[in-house]
Amino acid sequence: MNLLDLSPLKSLVDSLFDHATSYDQEHSNFVDKAHEDMKMELLSNAKERLELFKVEEGEKAKCVSSNKKSLKKVKQKLATLQGEREGLEAILEAAKKNVKEIQAKILAIEDEISSYENMSLLTPKDSIRLEQKRECLEASRQDLTNYKLRLDYAYSLPFLFFFFFFSI
Repeated sequence: MNLLDLSPLKSLVDSLFDHATSYDQEHSNFVDKAHEDMKMELLSNAKERLELFKVEEGEKAKCVSSNKKSLKKVKQKLATLQGEREGLEAILEAAKKNVKEIQAKILAIEDEISSYENMSLLTPKDSIRLEQKRECLEASRQDLTNYKLRLDYAYSLPFLFFFFFFSI
C-alpha cells in the first residue's frame, strides 16, 4: 500500500528538469563556451543534490508507510483489548453480584444456626434429670481424684520411712 502518491511530485520535478533543460539550452546559445562549462558543472551539482533528496524522500515515505501500518495494527489491538476489557468487566460485575447473593444466603443460614443454638430442646423434666446426672458425674470424678491422692500417699509413706530411717 503506497501511503504517499509521489506522481504529482515526480511530474513537478520532471517538469522542472524539462524547464531547466530548455532554459539551459536557450541560455547556452547566448553565453560563451567558458561560461557554459561552469554552468554545466553547477547544473550537474544541483541535479546530484536533487537526486539525493529524491532518495531521502523515498526512504522517508517508506518510513511513513511503515509507521502507518504499525499504527493501524496498534489501533486494531486496542479495539480488541477494549472489547476484552468490556467482557471482563461484565463478568466481574456478574461475579460480584453472585458473591453478594451468596453472602446474603450465608448470613441467613448463620442466623438460622444461631436461632437453633439458642433454642432449648430439653423439657424441664429432661433438664432436671440431666443436671442430676451431671452432679453424679462430678461426684464420681471427685471420688476418683480422692482415691488417687490416697494411693499416692500410701506409696509415698514407705519411701518417706526409708528416707527418714537412713538419713539419721
